[in-house]
Amino acid sequence: MRTLRWPIFLRFATVLFLLLAGGISLVLFSVKYQVQDLEGTQKRLKRELGDERRALHVLRAEWAQLNTPERLRTLAVKIIGMAAIRPDQLRDVAAVKAIPLRNAPRGDKAGSGGGGVK
Repeated sequence: MRTLRWPIFLRFATVLFLLLAGGISLVLFSVKYQVQDLEGTQKRLKRELGDERRALHVLRAEWAQLNTPERLRTLAVKIIGMAAIRPDQLRDVAAVKAIPLRNAPRGDKAGSGGGGVK
């Protein structure tokens, strides 16, 4: 009777190991393609990040050019009509304190509770 059990056990073990090997193969196949997809996504994101960094560099350079003091001074004179302060425009502290304060518009008084950030 023992001679009959071993061949059945061996067949069962062989089938079990074949199924196990097939299952592991399917899992490895699936993981391999998931990793390839993730690598493609990583490469795409790195490329996009480089593009964004280059665009940011260009924007910073443009901002620096637009905010040069000479350019701002020229625009202030040309568009707004600003000019340098003359000595006769300067006042002492007493003259500044004598300037009457404007009344605040309605709803803008401190403590009115209107429109504040909550």
